[in-house]
Amino acid sequence: MRLRRSRTVPSCRRSDPFGRRRGCAPLLILASFALAGSTAPSLRADVLRLANGGFVEGEIIEETDEFYRVRTILGTVTVAADAVRLVERGPTVLDEYRKRLADACDTPAAQAELAAWCAEAGLPVERRKHLERALALDPEYEPARKALGHVLVAGVWVDGRSRVEKPTAAPPSEPADEQARLMVAIQNQWRRRLRAIQTNLLDTSIPRLAEDGRRKIAAIDDPLAISPMAEVLSQGALNSRSALVEALGRFTVDEATLNLGVLALVDPDTGIRRRALSLVVRRDDPRVGEQFVRALRTDNDALVRRAAEGLTVLKYAPAVPDLIGALRVQRRKVVEVIVPSYFAEWQESYNGAQRISLGGRTYVTYRPRVSVAIPGAFVAPETELQLREVTVFRTEVLEALVAITGQNFGFDEAAWRRWHEEQKP
Repeated sequence: MRLRRSRTVPSCRRSDPFGRRRGCAPLLILASFALAGSTAPSLRADVLRLANGGFVEGEIIEETDEFYRVRTILGTVTVAADAVRLVERGPTVLDEYRKRLADACDTPAAQAELAAWCAEAGLPVERRKHLERALALDPEYEPARKALGHVLVAGVWVDGRSRVEKPTAAPPSEPADEQARLMVAIQNQWRRRLRAIQTNLLDTSIPRLAEDGRRKIAAIDDPLAISPMAEVLSQGALNSRSALVEALGRFTVDEATLNLGVLALVDPDTGIRRRALSLVVRRDDPRVGEQFVRALRTDNDALVRRAAEGLTVLKYAPAVPDLIGALRVQRRKVVEVIVPSYFAEWQESYNGAQRISLGGRTYVTYRPRVSVAIPGAFVAPETELQLREVTVFRTEVLEALVAITGQNFGFDEAAWRRWHEEQKP
């Protein structure tokens, strides 16, 4: 898609002689249009507290003895009345959005600013609407172009997210199933709340705030929060990831075990990996051991070492054959080796044995060698970097074998295999 060249226009946020901001009145039409599609009789915002610890935030547009119909930022969902523990009437991000919408000028800069706020607030549909409005006001407005993914190529704006030879993929459609829509809405709200906890509390340098963040994470008991929790907190600093491990440890469902097992392999911090492993061990879930064995079969040395560390803790006996096979591996690596030097030829010229008397009939015989070692000279052995085939011995794998079997044949793969064959009935 070819778009026109960009130029930046000044904002119209100036006062006229009567003290009004120019350019704001036309936005009332936009605001009315934005709200016209709503079937809600009022502008209330509500939070439905669910019996399982989750919540749905939005506007109740229909309420009966059997269900609530709630308009959320991801669409309208239906919540069974018997799943609702408490209904709280209060402001949400939608109320804040309406306030900002009413206050914003109908200018490219104001619309782009409102779009940026929508992105932070988790309102993707509204974000795009305001970026497109900015371009409708000025097709050459650069900030909106860049926010939409457009790039300037040879003086022409091009949609950087599309390819000429392939049609643009259709945007993902809203889940057709009512329960799926409800789940997506709940998880999206958890995702926004977790990001706020991480940014404002957990990843700060103030211990009091960080501890408050840990308490808030520990209080979460909704299983639907597990996926957004793992997604958000695993990308945070050490404190966020530590809070994630402890939170996952309080859930007994498969999704918690799954994410704990993955953390035990991928987290860069040894302490967090070990804590995740200790929580996994308590579950006595053989599927974790099976996945660690599969990791042994990969060609990633770091992953193999971490899987072996995990199997050491799990003491997963079926892993023995794969551990034996992973004891050592051939790798092509750059190594530093000694290479012949010019002065080695001197030594070859004087390689005849010389016999030295120690007194009486005691003699020693040896060959002369160059022993001069003046700093900066060329006499000392010279080295160079060469690509060589080397054998990598994996000590973590050996430790796992010893922990599981109680035997120790070192890195002698043949001895391990003979012993393993002897154990078969």
